[in-house]
Amino acid sequence: MEKSSQSNIPTTNKKWAVIMAGGIGERFWPLSTSEHPKQLLPLGNNNNILLKDAIERILPIVPQDNIWLATSEELKSIFIPLHLLSEEQIIAEPYRKNTAGCLSYITAHLLAKYGEFAKDITIAVLTADQLIEPMDAFVKAVSRIMDYVAEKNTLGVIGIPPSRPEIGFGYIEAGNILCDDKDIPIYSVKKFHEKPNEQVANEYLKAGTYFWNSGMFFWKVQTFLEEIKKANPVYWDAIIEMSEEIKHNNMDKVYTIFQDLPNISIDYALMEQSKNIVMVKGNFHWDDLGSWTSLERIMPRDENGNVTHGNTVSLRTVNSILYNDNSLPITIVSAGVENLVIAVAHNVILVMDKKEAPNLKEVLGEVEKYRHQKGKN
Repeated sequence: MEKSSQSNIPTTNKKWAVIMAGGIGERFWPLSTSEHPKQLLPLGNNNNILLKDAIERILPIVPQDNIWLATSEELKSIFIPLHLLSEEQIIAEPYRKNTAGCLSYITAHLLAKYGEFAKDITIAVLTADQLIEPMDAFVKAVSRIMDYVAEKNTLGVIGIPPSRPEIGFGYIEAGNILCDDKDIPIYSVKKFHEKPNEQVANEYLKAGTYFWNSGMFFWKVQTFLEEIKKANPVYWDAIIEMSEEIKHNNMDKVYTIFQDLPNISIDYALMEQSKNIVMVKGNFHWDDLGSWTSLERIMPRDENGNVTHGNTVSLRTVNSILYNDNSLPITIVSAGVENLVIAVAHNVILVMDKKEAPNLKEVLGEVEKYRHQKGKN
């Protein structure tokens, strides 16, 4: 289990980043597995792995020593040999407690390590599975909102102008412009909205005041503590208690406190309840690489609308995704099919209708049952 290190000499730079990378990306199975999680897929810019992309994007703003990676105990052992960050910068949560638990655990470690100085740190909360370009537009937006939330003691978020009536993302309803004295205006946030149905998504697109929730959040640690105490005091209590126990390396006690936390997102625990949130527009290409069908937005299609990778041959195949990672000496051959995902990776062949992409976790559950039963026989 994770051991905490303490330092009496805090960093002098007050900008930090936390990159959340705790999931394996089950909706990209079988390409993404617990041994080879989605963060290691070469889907980033210039075929970078996604995790490397996420780190390099924030480096113009946050020094590398101030980047922490929040992940699981299992994935930490996979990330360490990559040498993208030091072992001390990779913080492993003892249990999966969604993003609210993750960020509470990270905050407790910051307070334990840096004490009162930690409260003045401004954090960019990022994820390791997004495609963002160009980088300079991202850097401008993040720099702007980090400076603003540090000065005004607010929570911050980047909203992405929607390009389609997407039902797979949450939305942010923007309010008035609060500050328009720079290239990137600051907006108030009226409300966070859950993933809509198709009709509502079309209404959001037409309105022009609704933005995709990018999942990138920004705050000063002190502001986060104040806002989480008002919105969900159980997290504030846990953060303070865990930080004290971490100081004394009482990690078993820390794990007990952490285990008792609810398993909910930071959106639900804090962002949807706080009235102290601002937003900047993300005027850059952004995509949340959530499932196989997202490849259709980031990879070129052939004349029949197919996305292909690796050794594939297709005849009379339309609007399909054929992905062969070439780990096996076989070729994907398709004929007379449409709207399929056919993927070969890690000794698995997946064939599914694209409409089933959101249900891949359920499919994987059935696979695990089969493997468990087969192991008994």
